[in-house]
Amino acid sequence: MKSILCFGDSNTHGYIPGGGRYEENVRWPGVLAELLGPDYRIIEEGLNGRTSCQNDPTEPYRNAMDYIIPCLMSHEPLNLTILMLGSNDMKQRFSPSLEKITTGLRLLTRTIQAISQAPVLLVSPILLGEHMAFSPFGPSFPPESVALSHQLGSALREMAEELGTSFLNAADYAAPSEEDSLHLTAEGHRALAHAICNKVKEIL
Repeated sequence: MKSILCFGDSNTHGYIPGGGRYEENVRWPGVLAELLGPDYRIIEEGLNGRTSCQNDPTEPYRNAMDYIIPCLMSHEPLNLTILMLGSNDMKQRFSPSLEKITTGLRLLTRTIQAISQAPVLLVSPILLGEHMAFSPFGPSFPPESVALSHQLGSALREMAEELGTSFLNAADYAAPSEEDSLHLTAEGHRALAHAICNKVKEIL
């Protein structure tokens, strides 16, 4: 059996726009498990508000660098780690920039590569919605953050090539909900799972 770690934020955890959590069979890791079948073990490690390497003064325990090593060690041996972070790094309180976000994700990816013998699939997150100003999350994501989300995919694609990891841009397959401009709909989870499934089959 092949083990796949899905490491991400609220869009891996399955946060429902408006509040709550999708059922396991709706969340993209759960759909991925269904698509891949019984020869694969899917490990969900999604946390609302998780950043690549930022310490959030309002929400503790969200820094991925503080958890990634014990997480990898507790789930070993792995055959693949799917890493999808970056959205929360665009919050205004972190004074986000493309360089800062890619630096954090580069450090996180290199740490995974150093600890785990398994390959990494780097997934660039979905875009921030154009109606973010009307979202309950709007105060955290000003227009500059929305614009930044449109630049992240190409930057992470280049980084993946540099680090020798596989890459997928979630924004090519799914969009944020109209309700909150940040989180995946149930349809978005399924579309993303299908795209990741195809990529997993290429890698493994």
